[in-house]
Amino acid sequence: MESKTYLRIVALASLVSIVFTSCSTVPVTGRRQINLMSDTEVVKMTKAAFEQMKASHPISQDPRMNDWMLNVSERISQQVFWDMPLAEWEFVVFDVPGQINAFAMPGGKVGIFSGLFDLVKTEDELASVIAHEIAHVTARHTHERMSHMGIVKLGSGTSSILTGGLSGLVLDPTLTGHLAAWDRAKEAEADRIGIMYMARAGYDPNAAIAVMEKMAAMDSGAGTGQAWNSTHPSSQERLDALHSYLAEAMEEYEKAKELQF
Repeated sequence: MESKTYLRIVALASLVSIVFTSCSTVPVTGRRQINLMSDTEVVKMTKAAFEQMKASHPISQDPRMNDWMLNVSERISQQVFWDMPLAEWEFVVFDVPGQINAFAMPGGKVGIFSGLFDLVKTEDELASVIAHEIAHVTARHTHERMSHMGIVKLGSGTSSILTGGLSGLVLDPTLTGHLAAWDRAKEAEADRIGIMYMARAGYDPNAAIAVMEKMAAMDSGAGTGQAWNSTHPSSQERLDALHSYLAEAMEEYEKAKELQF
């Protein structure tokens, strides 16, 4: 048997073993996923990246932004405790005007760009964005993407995942569309998980609808189309999906309000 064929058989056998022994369940949705990455490994990388962010970007001292951020961080982090029991939470508002964005990293590091406050006009609206970003973390989307990339590399007949880890993997350009579709599915999943998290934290789920309506209006005004390799669903698609989750989220919101008073 040729050595290349043998290595390919070994790689595929290893792949099958990995798939059957590395499954976990996503919160809220219950989806089963492949996760080959340890929390320790991923958190180590993201901690370093967050420290670099703090060193290279000014941190906002705006009282309103920081008050909203503090309130949201306390309430959302309490609700996701069982999904992230070992998180070392740190929330930072970066002073980056015009940048409408936020992110969350494995381990509990959350960044908000000050430009986001041009879009969100209430604490509930901010909560919808932060809950969505944290949902990516509790769903272990970073772990899953890295695992997926490793499996693709392994399935191609390369054994680097067994010896050299996942760093530096280069994917065939023909896989771009497939991975973009994969990312769109994860964005949709984070929307569903996020609206439930914010509701359980006592934030009105209608705020998530309001934010996505603004995003859809921005897309429309900019003439943004849905490219085949876009990593996000269109804002209109996400808005339609959020409407379908609203009734369930409102039930959780009403329960949360009863507990608050």
